[in-house]
Amino acid sequence: MAGFSLLDEGWIPVRPLEGGAVRFVGLHEALMQARTFERIDDPSPLVTVALYRLCLAVLHRALRGPKDAAQAAEWYSSSFPYEAIQAYLDTHADRFDLFHETQPFMQVADLTPELDGGKYLSHWTRLGTEVGSANTTALFNPAGRPGGERNDAISPAEAARRLLEHQTFALEGLIRRFAFRAEDAPVAESALTLPQGRTLHETLCLNLVPYVAGDDAPAWEQPPLSAGTVQKLYEGGADLSCVVRGLTDHYSWVSRSVRLIPEEDATVRFIGFAAGIPFKNTLEETGKTVDPMVATVPSRNPKKPLPFPQKLRREQLFWRDVLALLPEPQNQREVVEKGKAAGQVIRVKGTPPASVYHAREVLRALEEQGRSSGIGGSFDLDALDDASASRYAYAQPVIPVSVFGQLISKDGTKVYSYRQEGYTLPHAFVEDPQRFTDEVFTALEAAKHAGGGLKQAIRRLVTETLARGGEREPHKDDVNRLMDQLPAEATFWARLEAPFRQYLAALDDSPTEAAAEWRRTLTRTAWNAWAFACQGVGEGAAALRAASLAGGLLASALKDLAPPPEEPRDRVPTAP
Repeated sequence: MAGFSLLDEGWIPVRPLEGGAVRFVGLHEALMQARTFERIDDPSPLVTVALYRLCLAVLHRALRGPKDAAQAAEWYSSSFPYEAIQAYLDTHADRFDLFHETQPFMQVADLTPELDGGKYLSHWTRLGTEVGSANTTALFNPAGRPGGERNDAISPAEAARRLLEHQTFALEGLIRRFAFRAEDAPVAESALTLPQGRTLHETLCLNLVPYVAGDDAPAWEQPPLSAGTVQKLYEGGADLSCVVRGLTDHYSWVSRSVRLIPEEDATVRFIGFAAGIPFKNTLEETGKTVDPMVATVPSRNPKKPLPFPQKLRREQLFWRDVLALLPEPQNQREVVEKGKAAGQVIRVKGTPPASVYHAREVLRALEEQGRSSGIGGSFDLDALDDASASRYAYAQPVIPVSVFGQLISKDGTKVYSYRQEGYTLPHAFVEDPQRFTDEVFTALEAAKHAGGGLKQAIRRLVTETLARGGEREPHKDDVNRLMDQLPAEATFWARLEAPFRQYLAALDDSPTEAAAEWRRTLTRTAWNAWAFACQGVGEGAAALRAASLAGGLLASALKDLAPPPEEPRDRVPTAP
């Protein structure tokens, strides 16, 4: 059986720093030459972040660190101890062979076509949400539609990427192989936050959170899995879920038992597929997550007050949830107990992603290095040599962050799509995160207030229009249906995304003016959205009367934000 070394073969898509097309490199080159690449760049956001997590797991184990942000900053400004990385990769080289006969990378070796008469055989598309996974809707996945079945093969490089994606993001669902139902991968439903630098090397350093090995070990350092070993975990109906051993174990969890079956030309058409290692979610018991890329948010349920992972939501972009990335006390809720403990208030706190705060501490350490070397404040990078410029180009550091994740149905069994969003936390966050959080909290509360006022006004508009001047009492279902057909509320929120990014950037110059401009934007955007609503209900007498009555609600909601725009919009009633 031909091998495929993930260390040496080209399979990780990277964007060269000097520009040009994406290159495919092995894990060895990606880590040892990380300064020459801008970023990992796969068309699928899920594959991209899964590859980052693999690189981070290898670095944590090879370097047994960092011990703190200062050490990560030292690696950031100089380089990794490459001898340690080389020694680690040499030691575990066999475990990074995709088709190894007895210990293939993150797979179950004996899950072959011959096992139990081929009952575990599946097509490779089982591994990809948008190419054939049973957890995907037919709208998102053409292969899932009638007549869309596939029988093609993929290269070993793509098979490796799909394997890593699936082990990271597999959703719960019926499987009937080893178990009737398989559970989620550890971060299947979470929004993953990745701070990013100007090079792949910087990005890795910003995400290498302090690490203590303890009992931790990634999949490739643990004993090889067999079908019998995994199957025993599901026998007897007992709760035998495995507790995560540490950070790199979490990054490399074998969520599904998979065996890639190479064809004669080393392509992959079929795979062995079954339930993997059941995962014990410690968050449900401790309120803490081991994953540094995951934020937790408070539950409103008094029966389950512990936090849960922040998710991406279908109905809104992540900027409206950006407080999940920021410190307390805004990211908390008060839950009122019922029954025996009636009236008891439990304060439930969320936690921001450790990766974001580690990135801040790394940049703070770099600023301190610059000050101790007499290079502080603003300076001319052109006057420095290359090494100094690389080390001290952080007079006004910012933290670009990418948020990755799947958009999942409410029952947690279907993927509608996936998403990658990018935001920049300005220097104000690096300098004073609590003050920055307070500013952003106020801005988002103002947006919620304006959006709530708009929604209330639209409901009144629709109700009065359907009432036809008091002739009838419209049914609430009719009101809701007409509201859903109007684009006003969705337009309001969609048009605020770009201004919110501008608001974040402006906080570095003048928080007061940034806040004032944001309030003006909210007022202007709400009135423009109101114009869409008025147009949507028509030009009849009932609609005009309804617009006159309901417009006052919006004017009242917006009166404390900013003066109304000077130029009237089409058919926007004059505020009383």
